[in-house]
Amino acid sequence: MEINDDEWFELQFRPEEALKKYGVMLPTLPSDDVQLGFTGLCGRPNLRQAFSFYQYICSVCHTELIKEPRILDFGGGWGRISRLFLRETKPECISIAETREWAISCLRATGDRCHLIHNQPRPPIQGLTGLFDLVYAYSVFSHLSEDYLHSWINYLLDVLRPGGYLVFTTRGQYFINHLEHLHRKTNEPHAILQEHIRRLREELPLPEEIRRRYLNGEFQFYPIGGSGELTSDFFGEAFIPRRYVEQNFGSFFVEFRENVPNVDQSIVLLQKPV
Repeated sequence: MEINDDEWFELQFRPEEALKKYGVMLPTLPSDDVQLGFTGLCGRPNLRQAFSFYQYICSVCHTELIKEPRILDFGGGWGRISRLFLRETKPECISIAETREWAISCLRATGDRCHLIHNQPRPPIQGLTGLFDLVYAYSVFSHLSEDYLHSWINYLLDVLRPGGYLVFTTRGQYFINHLEHLHRKTNEPHAILQEHIRRLREELPLPEEIRRRYLNGEFQFYPIGGSGELTSDFFGEAFIPRRYVEQNFGSFFVEFRENVPNVDQSIVLLQKPV
């Protein structure tokens, strides 16, 4: 679909125009409080972050070369990234898998027409059919234990077609810098974020120790838990450095990036061999 990036971003806030001008039925946007509950961001900054990640995926995975690519959004939240791929493919070609029933309710409330799946914390994902050209996960593997990381990466690679891509994010240098800032700041955060920030300050090692382990190539997982179904036995804060990715997924490894504009996590790009 011939819509340039700037216009496509702006159309996210003007769904009526997207439908009238291009025939694309975009979901609505949830409230600011709902958005904050997922990512700590809302409004244009929230969509800008998602859009930058989407642009990165399109550039490295060459989605323009695939007619109606089949896409899996793993841990899709309220759908802030999957909605962007409606320029590349039809909603029935996009599956969104989520462990949280609340997230599925949010997706339905926005009128999202993609294939929605409420999956269990461990693989497999019931209801998937066929193989995917692209699987991505934003801020999922930045929270999973090492056991769950390997279980899910192996499974998601299995559901890719040969030559397909797996793109995911994890905690890295940006977040360590953020932790240092949290230890220095004294002003109160937004009420929705207060408990999460308390856990980061009190239940994680000091940022300098996290950075030392990260630079040493160590996988780190701190089981502080999350909301709803995201219990501390598998969910918390996880740091996956480049060296660990190369050592454990070297035959699939393509790229590790920590400098994508607006994206506050490290990005890992894997490709299934042809």
